[in-house]
Amino acid sequence: MAEAVVSGFLQLVIEKLASPILEQCELLWGVHKEMENLRSKLSTIQAVLEDAEEQLVKSKALQNWLGKLKDVVYDADDILDEFTNEAEAEPKVEAKRRKVEIGDCITKACNFFSSSNPLVSRSNMADKIKEIEQRLEAIAEERSKFHLIGGERVSDIRGREPTDSFVIESDVYGREEDKRRVMELLINEDYIEDVMVIPIVGMGGLGKTTVAQLAYNDVRVKRHFDLRMWVCVSDDFDVWRLTKAILESATDSKCDLLDVDLLQRRLREKLSGKKFLLVLDDVWDENPEKWYRLKQFLRGGARGSKIIVTTRIEKVALIMGTLPPHHLRRLSDNDCWSLFKQQAFGHGRQEHPNLIILGKEIVKKCGGVPLAAKALGSLMHFKTEEREWLAVKESDIWNLPEEEIIFYLL
Repeated sequence: MAEAVVSGFLQLVIEKLASPILEQCELLWGVHKEMENLRSKLSTIQAVLEDAEEQLVKSKALQNWLGKLKDVVYDADDILDEFTNEAEAEPKVEAKRRKVEIGDCITKACNFFSSSNPLVSRSNMADKIKEIEQRLEAIAEERSKFHLIGGERVSDIRGREPTDSFVIESDVYGREEDKRRVMELLINEDYIEDVMVIPIVGMGGLGKTTVAQLAYNDVRVKRHFDLRMWVCVSDDFDVWRLTKAILESATDSKCDLLDVDLLQRRLREKLSGKKFLLVLDDVWDENPEKWYRLKQFLRGGARGSKIIVTTRIEKVALIMGTLPPHHLRRLSDNDCWSLFKQQAFGHGRQEHPNLIILGKEIVKKCGGVPLAAKALGSLMHFKTEEREWLAVKESDIWNLPEEEIIFYLL
């Protein structure tokens, strides 16, 4: 198979890069850094290729990706051969150059601008290596972004895109109880600390952000709090950035302050005496020191202020929470079907009975993850043939462990 050929040849190139002769040549030519980067890129691609071979070998899109990878690996091998040959020839070139009379300026100039000049060859070789690195990086990025099922792109959503507070409640299914429980915690007047932190925990795509949005936008919450703020954290838990983002959300205007001390003073002034609600959505960082530092900036609001933290990581919830984490449950098949149906048969599309049967079987494979149901529903909206739905239902991806299936769907 094509992927086996590429994998085998890629291994040969990686072994060639480990050659002691090649390592000596790259130090001599001053391209050690470029060659180290190339080794790193090829190793990354090798891991990605192993993943691709094991999981999606029947995908037409993957075969196209393998073709691109094959071309760049072959070119990399050609460059390594060229590099080795020129490096071996360099002593001969240098010996010949020494025979040139020092006073012959014309000959010296011609030799300097000639491609045989080691400086020029070295520069050209470094450029070629960098070009290979860039192509490999683009190929790795392409593979990381397309998640295929039934040979089609499903979604580029990874659950770590910037979020906002907007939600259409009528488009949400199966989260009434979760919203009710979070609302109780928000409006409850039993204070343990000045600022209470409510963690919402669940795997990617389960609806943590959605539940936070539902509570954040409820009319009772709007009446209960003097100030509401929403900040998407993701994996960059930078205290300066987050302080600035919180202040901008509080003032509904851009902040150009660069000094963190000025930022925190301005934020304290804004929060002073107000009962506020802050949502820190999609938190990943497990460093407690960063959270403690940010938390100091959030003191000064009125008693009863609350913070909602959404995270996939239990440790984050334990570090940040002052209340026990609220763990999201999976949706029922019926709720997942409602989400799937909304996407697959929306906008007046006819609900063919056979497609409905296949659709319900596909939905069962979503494992109760709402974002997976929505992603598959969006995919099936553009498929009209029964055989296309059957191909998705019988896709090899369903043989993977559940967490890997969800990863590919999201």
